[in-house]
Amino acid sequence: MTTASESDIKELKQLIQKQTEQLTDIQKEIGNLQKELGDLKVSNGKIEATLQSQQLLIQKIPDLTEKVGKLKNWKQIGLVVITAAISSIFTGTIGGVVGWLIRGSKI
Repeated sequence: MTTASESDIKELKQLIQKQTEQLTDIQKEIGNLQKELGDLKVSNGKIEATLQSQQLLIQKIPDLTEKVGKLKNWKQIGLVVITAAISSIFTGTIGGVVGWLIRGSKI
């Protein structure tokens, strides 16, 4: 063999090695993407289950608003204040509501 052909063969071998390394890297990427896709499917299933469970509660809202609408004004105001106080406890802003009430309900 001539030296030119041996160097050509070496270059081809190096090129083939680089291509196989790139193929291995691509296969690893595909494996990672498949794993992430599986995780996304699981998360999507959890979100759908949560939405379905909350849909029942959302369907009751029009009935509740109709019942509140039938109450007298002072009962509506009391119900709104109680609901606001309870929701503020859950959001951690009870101090803001209490302060507003102490100031005489002025903005």
